[in-house]
Amino acid sequence: MIKFTSLVRFFVVSFLVVTALIVHQNEASAAPNSVDRIHGSDRFSTAVQISKTGWPKGANTVLIAEGYGFADALAGAPLAYRMNAPILLTGKDQLSGTTAKEIARLNPSKIIILGGNSAVSGNVEKALKTVGGKSRTVERIGGTSRYDTAAKIASKMGNPSKAVIVYGWNFPDSLSISSYAARNGYPILLTNTNGLPGETKSALKGINDTIVVGGPSVISNNVISQLNGKSPERISGSSRYHTGSKVFDKFYGSSTKAFVTTGKNFADALTGSVLAAKQNAPILLVEQNEIPYEIRKDVRTSRLSKFSVLGGTSAVSHHVINELKIDVDDIISTAKAQKGVPYKWGGTSPSGFDCSGFLNYVYDNNGVNIPRTVSDIWNAGKKVKEPVIGDVVFFETYKSGPSHAGIYLGDGKFIHSSSSNGVTVSEVNSPYYWGPRYLGSKQIF
Repeated sequence: MIKFTSLVRFFVVSFLVVTALIVHQNEASAAPNSVDRIHGSDRFSTAVQISKTGWPKGANTVLIAEGYGFADALAGAPLAYRMNAPILLTGKDQLSGTTAKEIARLNPSKIIILGGNSAVSGNVEKALKTVGGKSRTVERIGGTSRYDTAAKIASKMGNPSKAVIVYGWNFPDSLSISSYAARNGYPILLTNTNGLPGETKSALKGINDTIVVGGPSVISNNVISQLNGKSPERISGSSRYHTGSKVFDKFYGSSTKAFVTTGKNFADALTGSVLAAKQNAPILLVEQNEIPYEIRKDVRTSRLSKFSVLGGTSAVSHHVINELKIDVDDIISTAKAQKGVPYKWGGTSPSGFDCSGFLNYVYDNNGVNIPRTVSDIWNAGKKVKEPVIGDVVFFETYKSGPSHAGIYLGDGKFIHSSSSNGVTVSEVNSPYYWGPRYLGSKQIF
């Protein structure tokens, strides 16, 4: 009898422990996505904050680029990663005081200037040699043009197996690929739209594998025909965000961490590219107050749960951060847990839902407040060209205008509280009922 009682006690205790672990795991999975911001008062101080994040104990080498031009810093990202060196920014004719203080903290033995004297003057080079009151070795990698500088930087990369080709006169397409190129040791070389510059051709000698980032309107097929070896891989989209999405899908589909920054400026992304490479994370481009459709789709359908935003609110607003924090998987889990709950006019609880009551219950339980009625939700939401997981899809049923709504699940399906079936899953484009009544989709976060 004693042995039987002990055995029972053992199973009871074991059950309680396992139950506690399951509850703990469920609570942990219900936590919002993690979002932090790395920023300073301007591009120079943001670069310093990125440096402090990635190199808290200092660095043997620091790369310096002019803060208002993108080409040299872009080409320098793979070299910076290889040397485990942060990229800091300077004015053309005067060393930023913020940058000087960070160099003193990092205490490098070597400083490499990216660009010629027209980008970073001799006065800045002189200041760098004694910054922080200590004599330092200063090297300059600069050419007669941005193409030449990029080629000279590439020559410091040893014998790479592959190179990345980007348009030399604009930055958006190159921002998304910079972390991947840096992580893999692929030099970033620059081109014109219709012809490959001689400096780039020379730098490509011995490299027979290339990735071209940008469509034919930016990098023509004529440039493609001038590249060595096997057919280059072109990655391009209809916009800078679409191109960035394709880079993400190609190289970072299983990532759990991403860096997020503005797609309208280059400084934060380029200085952050080395830190992103160190963490094997992509760089995602957004608008100041909006996550573009293609990037929203990636965020909602991927494993991403940790985000570091590069830059202040003038680059990426709190609105974007708040959306990044929302774990759509939790929203969908909450919704699916209510399958089978009966329809009830005016219902807002698991004892019974009407369609908008179901939406209110699901979103409210995940920290998202929405209006009570379908028409008010429609008016409050932002119209999107196509729904992504977690968006609201609307239908015109018993009266003119939006009168029914559900939560988009992906793959053409939505979950909703139907007057005939209660909480159920249906096809948005069902030809028999929902398809002809579909009005559109709204983003409500």
